[in-house]
Amino acid sequence: MTLKFYEFTGEYYALIKAFSKEEAIAYYKENVCDIDSTVTQVSSPYAWEKIKPHIGELTIENFLEKRVELLLLSGSLA
Repeated sequence: MTLKFYEFTGEYYALIKAFSKEEAIAYYKENVCDIDSTVTQVSSPYAWEKIKPHIGELTIENFLEKRVELLLLSGSLA
């Protein structure tokens, strides 16, 4: 299975790495907000550029690890 990147742009912004859109939505609702949000699949280069200013010690290998995770969250929730 290939990881994909999903950007949520509703009330609370989030960038989530998941194997499917459904999995990303479930993760968002469980860990960010249970309000429906607009979700768009984005490319890995786009996701990398979005999180690069916020990554600290994150390496490209960690970024591409095959696990579902929250990569970026709007500042109002962090």
